[in-house]
Amino acid sequence: MVPPFGVSSLHADSNPHYGTGKGTTIYRFTSDQFSSFYAKVINTNARDAVHVIDGLLHHESDLSIEEHYTDTAGYTDQVFGLSNLLGFRFAPRLRDISDAKLYTISSPNDSPNINAYFELR
Repeated sequence: MVPPFGVSSLHADSNPHYGTGKGTTIYRFTSDQFSSFYAKVINTNARDAVHVIDGLLHHESDLSIEEHYTDTAGYTDQVFGLSNLLGFRFAPRLRDISDAKLYTISSPNDSPNINAYFELR
């Protein structure tokens, strides 16, 4: 349950999943050394994925981030693409992954190691 938010805030909103009061979410990035290196207050109804790239690019720590893990809410195809272009390994834990579709820009035959995962039509 999200505790009630006692002041008027841009990020405070109600979410029926958590009750009737207004609340916020703190999206926190934690290193493999269990230290927090970035935190952001977001609207309780916002999807985490919108904020993934912010934390990877705008943290003010001395850490050299190489890979990032999220749950399903932190994943979108766009985050996968941007993470790759920016040099990060993105490894979300996806719920219902068996229902996901795998895409490739090139021919599946150009990727023999993962060829079995593509549905050829």
